[in-house]
Amino acid sequence: MNFRCLETKLHIPTPRSGITFRARLQRMMQTGYSRGDRLMLVSAPAGYGKTTLVVNWLHEHCGQLLHTKRVAWLSLDQNDNDLGRFLGYLTAALQHVDRKLAESAQSLLDMPQIPPATAILDEIINDLLLQEQPILLILDDYHLIHQIKIHEALAYLVDHQPPNLHLVITTREDPPLPLARLRARGQMTEIRAAQLRFNASEAAAFFKETMHLELEAEAVEALEKRTEGWAVGLQLAALALQNLPDRQNFLADFSGSHRYIIDYLAEEVVRQQDEEIRQFLVRTCILDRFNADLCHAVSGHQNAQQVISALEQNNLFVVPLDDERNWYRYHHLFADYLRILLTEQEQQALMKKAAAWHEANDLLVDAVHYALGSGDTDFAADMIERALGDDTTWSSGNVSVLSAWLEVLPAQTIRNRPRLSLNASRIFYLLGRFEQAEECIRNTEALLKALPPDADTEHMLAVAALYYGSIASVRGESRKAIELTRYAQERIADHHHLLHARANFTLGLAHEVAEQSTAAVAYYLQSSKQATTAGVLFLAVHALGAAAQVQIKQGQLRQAEQSCRTAIQMAEGARIAPLGLIYSILGGIALHHNDLDSAEAYLEDGIALSRMGGLMDDTILGLSFRAELLCYQDKNQNALAVFDEVRNILHVFGVNRISIVVEAYLARIHLYSGNMAEANQWAARYQSIRSQQVFENADLILVRCLLACGELDAVPSILHPILEKADQAGRNLVVMEAMLLLAVYYNARNQPDAALEWLGKSLELAAPEHCIRIFLDERKALADLLPKARQFAPNLVGSLLETGQPEPATSPGNAALIDPLTEQECTVLGLLADGKTNQAIADALFISVGTAKWHVHNILQKLGVSNRAQAIVKARELGLA
Repeated sequence: MNFRCLETKLHIPTPRSGITFRARLQRMMQTGYSRGDRLMLVSAPAGYGKTTLVVNWLHEHCGQLLHTKRVAWLSLDQNDNDLGRFLGYLTAALQHVDRKLAESAQSLLDMPQIPPATAILDEIINDLLLQEQPILLILDDYHLIHQIKIHEALAYLVDHQPPNLHLVITTREDPPLPLARLRARGQMTEIRAAQLRFNASEAAAFFKETMHLELEAEAVEALEKRTEGWAVGLQLAALALQNLPDRQNFLADFSGSHRYIIDYLAEEVVRQQDEEIRQFLVRTCILDRFNADLCHAVSGHQNAQQVISALEQNNLFVVPLDDERNWYRYHHLFADYLRILLTEQEQQALMKKAAAWHEANDLLVDAVHYALGSGDTDFAADMIERALGDDTTWSSGNVSVLSAWLEVLPAQTIRNRPRLSLNASRIFYLLGRFEQAEECIRNTEALLKALPPDADTEHMLAVAALYYGSIASVRGESRKAIELTRYAQERIADHHHLLHARANFTLGLAHEVAEQSTAAVAYYLQSSKQATTAGVLFLAVHALGAAAQVQIKQGQLRQAEQSCRTAIQMAEGARIAPLGLIYSILGGIALHHNDLDSAEAYLEDGIALSRMGGLMDDTILGLSFRAELLCYQDKNQNALAVFDEVRNILHVFGVNRISIVVEAYLARIHLYSGNMAEANQWAARYQSIRSQQVFENADLILVRCLLACGELDAVPSILHPILEKADQAGRNLVVMEAMLLLAVYYNARNQPDAALEWLGKSLELAAPEHCIRIFLDERKALADLLPKARQFAPNLVGSLLETGQPEPATSPGNAALIDPLTEQECTVLGLLADGKTNQAIADALFISVGTAKWHVHNILQKLGVSNRAQAIVKARELGLA
């Protein structure tokens, strides 16, 4: 699930200056927190100061937690009544505390089909248990949530809440949680209306310190009683009193229910303003944020800046959003009240004016937001069409936002508009939803062919051909992609820089798939240059990333890194989605250099940014590198879990070429972790389809499987064609890998001279770029040759001999075995000793039952026993269990 995360919902509000400090409530909250209560429930009707109380408590008593960013805040609204959206915001709030927190939960949420909430929450709870410091999670305005599935999910979290998590909920009504049980166990702090009501002394302080209003003690007492200490009632009363000459009559007439009071006082506040102010307030209340020029356009007021300044000075529910006092917003409750004064038709008319202003000021994304709120589907579709027709709309690369626009429009509206349908196809292409993209292109062509031919129609038909070519290139249909793209380029005018940038990117990918690396890099670089001219940062950065990937294949790691650095400089410090690809590539380069710490840091940033923008192909690349890194960190099961996520993403893509490459990569992970059964199963599957189509990466991994199993005969016939082809194409990384594997092959054949020759050639090629990792992976197989190969690359070989992969510590009992147990086998043996079945072992280690059986079989053989019971006895004798 991808949705646009509104960051302001995750920001802890800043305490207002002059707010009355309520010591007795602060003590209640601090006592509950210090006692370790699971839940702090602040429950009262609207306007009792619930959020203000929590914010003040945080800043008064939780300074250390705020300083160390251990507070996760989530402001809820009506739109959060969707389980996936709620859980998405919950994980986003937790990740404000720690980026790695709820990372696995976020991965589940990114799946096309979201798993059950309990599975997602289990990941969150497990991650929380690993946190060494306490975490405060505040859910503000929970009363706006009414979906039963969300209540059930939160109840599950409370039932399984780790001790280091402290949950705070503010709400107007009690949520359907196990409150009685928490209350009986003394695990909940409750602050309700009775406690939140201002007493006489607090009310007096409020009027004087916050509202700057001097009242007689009798007047304060009367207001406190008649409002029952209701914070908003006191505030609205103070606002009404500020301009009343006869306060006694007001105080005498002030009575009624809470609903009557808020209606009466809000009306009094607005009515006391002159007509100009009243009209201004009502006509601008639909704005999420505003400045003077926007207010003038929407309300028609000529002196909007003076009005805004007066509103702020009079404390009339206006909140400044920047230090320069240019942008503001209304207090939400006040804006809600003002909107009641508008008819639906009036609100929609104002929304259209707001949309028009934002469009005129080149704020097209905001323009679409207001257009969608206008209730006019055609108007919204027009605005979306104009926004997508502007190159800069694509610049940030946040495809999730663009796809959300399409989801609001009826499908028929998109189908009826060829230009919008064509842009929709590009959005679906970037999301990896290629079948939907093709459907949109077909629909566009059908609409256009029914129209009289003109220049605009011919242009859009050329764009349709270009987009068909893009999809063909992803599917590995290089010739088709090149033909379609060349056809489109000839028919698209030169001034359409973004379209030509997309065309060159497609040509780059087509030539990359055709293993024509030099041409691919040239096209990618040209694409980046044209995208820069078009002002589309997304593609300018993405094309440099694509060029860097090919440069890595060419063995030009330094040049690839420079391409990435150039892309980062282009962004000028902005954390935009396409930089996810760049950081993931830098992580991959760091892996080649065996700099695991740097790789981990780059990949964390890269994957997060790619997910933020909904760029799933970039996410796949980052996850693949992360799986590789996890193997190098001896976290093999974690690596396999990452690949499960990759598989789920690929279900959306439906591209067979990519699926085969990824499955081969997974087999490499199995090989690295010692899961030979799984690796051999993949090798058998791949060999059964290899006669139809050969994949270079898959062939190299197949060779590794054959070498590991001692099946050497077929190895040369696979490696030599790869070597010859890669050498001709200048793909030196593949060349050095093929040479290295030939060295392993000849060494296994007991032909050390030939092995040393191939190893030397590989080292000479790798040395200038310090490409060390592939040699570390084969170090065990070449341990006897490496010292003899120093002459070929002294520095690189020296690093290899000094670094290597640390051997895992072996217990004395394990060392006593002729064939010691591997780390994974020791883990399986421990589960055997606990009485686990093969299925239970598979579940615990996230492996197949077949793999579990294979491990058990190996353990029995190594221990020299014939059944499980004997294995357990023998293991205990040796101190292994």
